[in-house]
Amino acid sequence: SMLRYSNVSLKDVIRVAFKVKDFQIEGPDWLEAQRFDIVAKFPAGAKREQTPELLQSLLAERFQLKVHRDTKDHAIYALVAAKGGPKLKPTEAPANEQPESGRRGGPGGRGNTMMMMGPDGAHLKATGATLPNLAEMIARFADRPVVDETGIKGEYDFDLTFMPENMHGMPGGGSGPMGAPLGAGHGAGAPPPSADAPAQPAGSIYDSVQAYGLKLEKRKAPLEMLVIDHAEKAPTEN
Repeated sequence: SMLRYSNVSLKDVIRVAFKVKDFQIEGPDWLEAQRFDIVAKFPAGAKREQTPELLQSLLAERFQLKVHRDTKDHAIYALVAAKGGPKLKPTEAPANEQPESGRRGGPGGRGNTMMMMGPDGAHLKATGATLPNLAEMIARFADRPVVDETGIKGEYDFDLTFMPENMHGMPGGGSGPMGAPLGAGHGAGAPPPSADAPAQPAGSIYDSVQAYGLKLEKRKAPLEMLVIDHAEKAPTEN
């Protein structure tokens, strides 16, 4: 079988090959900016789950890619319990009933996430999600990685409502992006930041976690980084 990527950045391919997230890749800007079409033939007997390893050797061969791993302090948001403790909704269906409940409940089933737009904002719905799952979902709409520091085990249902235009940075507040909702750490019961006009039906993704007795705190944490030592801009032909 063939592997085909069209119009991808090298960063996209590196992410899949080394099983890291975007923010863990450190290298020149062109890794993200420049686009490539990559076609490769899977060796006989190779399985889909071997794709990362195959991509690593393809990158070494065609792009002369050289990398090393390092641990660096990185700005993150820690997902933690707010004052007054968490207010989580445990997932009801036991794991062994999953196929049944999945069939009956339409798009239901455990470990499912859906993103829907409604008049009151974007709804991020998750069924049977762990707290690390939730952190990863929130990170898609945050300006830095989100790490679960709650220590809470188990699976829960979430429905977060927030305004998409608030995803990256908040209006007002001279303390840089996110300064407004996170700076003073306004707790679960606090009103939204004054920068949010009352007419606005939903707050930011940062406010929405408060409904579950959780909050996002700015922190520094050591994260594993993949440092790109060398990569060719002009790869050898497919």
